[in-house]
Amino acid sequence: MNEQKVHIGLVGVANHGATILNAILASGNLKLETCYDTDVSASEQVRNRTGCRVAASYEELAADPQIEAVALVTPNHLHADQFKKAVSSGKHIFVEKPISNTIAEAKEMVALAKKSGRVLMVGHNTRRRRVFRRTKQLLQEGSIGKIVAVEGNVSRSVGLQPGLPTWKADPTKCPLLPMTQLGIHFVDTISYLLEPVKSVSCVATTIAMPGNVYDSTAAVLQLESGIPFALTSCYVSPDAYFIKIYGTGGSILCHATHLRVEWMDPANVVEEDFQQEGAESYMLQMREFGECIRGSKQPETGGQEGLYALAAIEAMSLSVSSGRSVTIQEVLK
Repeated sequence: MNEQKVHIGLVGVANHGATILNAILASGNLKLETCYDTDVSASEQVRNRTGCRVAASYEELAADPQIEAVALVTPNHLHADQFKKAVSSGKHIFVEKPISNTIAEAKEMVALAKKSGRVLMVGHNTRRRRVFRRTKQLLQEGSIGKIVAVEGNVSRSVGLQPGLPTWKADPTKCPLLPMTQLGIHFVDTISYLLEPVKSVSCVATTIAMPGNVYDSTAAVLQLESGIPFALTSCYVSPDAYFIKIYGTGGSILCHATHLRVEWMDPANVVEEDFQQEGAESYMLQMREFGECIRGSKQPETGGQEGLYALAAIEAMSLSVSSGRSVTIQEVLK
């Protein structure tokens, strides 16, 4: 088993990087060899904990001949350039969502991965949560009839808290902030649960954060069959995390740790609890990354999935600036 482990380097070890670090260590098929962070003390803490090497620069890590893969947990606007350096050194790449900052960058990344024969996986872990795996099963069974509408809200108050990275408050580096950082999770998840997004209409405004960054957003996404999906995402409100799917025979309400199925009869309700899940979805995605490298399977959330999720966000941005509905195909062109 140990000989089969994929030797990996981790870039970005603080904050969310710590989550991916723990997922790598728990995966069973990845071995952390090298890490790098602009915060040297954070890298040294990882070295003390795991025994891995600390690279002096990203370029040193990307070129490290002792690693086969790189995990990028870095600011969005750095993804494309970091990806190119890693893939040019023959590395497989896991990159946190969004895949990049622009459609043009994402398309180039997908093409380079295909040309090089290297695995490109994007960190859309949300669809792997137990509540959504179970919801997928219920939908496939036709439990609530024909789907007629969806609504969701994924919000956090981090825009009001100290310590927000400056790039997240820079619209050139993180456009449509809440949707780029939060809403995109549900865009990918609804594509997994039901079908891809066809078009979007979005409004956004600045309520409580300084500067010109949008902190409150709402969109209506039309899925390919016409199903409407109303999605809200804010960076300045109390936490919210739910998707509710309405069908002709009932509804499914998904929260982070539980779901509730209601049928037409109000007394006919089923609730399921997933509080013991913890950070399992992150571990599962990193284990899958290793399996894709060692075997012939393709990532569930590969470059194309990352590209289409980003396209929905870019379409929202265009909708905000133009005041009209925008199709996914328009931005993909």
